[in-house]
Amino acid sequence: MGHMTRSYRDVVAQAEQQGRVAFDAMEAWVSRPLGAPDVPGPVLEGYARDLRESRERLRQLLAQEGIRDEIEVALAKNTEYHQSLGLSIKDLPELDDSEGER
Repeated sequence: MGHMTRSYRDVVAQAEQQGRVAFDAMEAWVSRPLGAPDVPGPVLEGYARDLRESRERLRQLLAQEGIRDEIEVALAKNTEYHQSLGLSIKDLPELDDSEGER
C-alpha cells in the first residue's frame, strides 16, 4: 500500500467521504428540531463547498479515467445529495419542476 500512485478508487472513496460528511451535516441542519441552535452561515457554506468540491473531484476523475462504475455511482449519489438539499449543480442542466420526481 505504500506506493506513491494512489488508485483512482482511493480518490473516489475520499470524495465520497467528503460529500457524505458534508451532506449529513447539512441534512442534520435542515431537519433540526425547532429551537435548536442555528448553524452559522459560513459553516453551512463550508459544507456546501465541500459537497461541490467532492463533485468536482469525481468529475475530474471521470475525465481522466473514463467511465467507471465506481465513479458513476459516486456521482449519482452526489447528485442526490445536492438535489435533496436543494443545491444547484453547475454541471447539470437545471431541471424544471415538471420533471421533478416528487
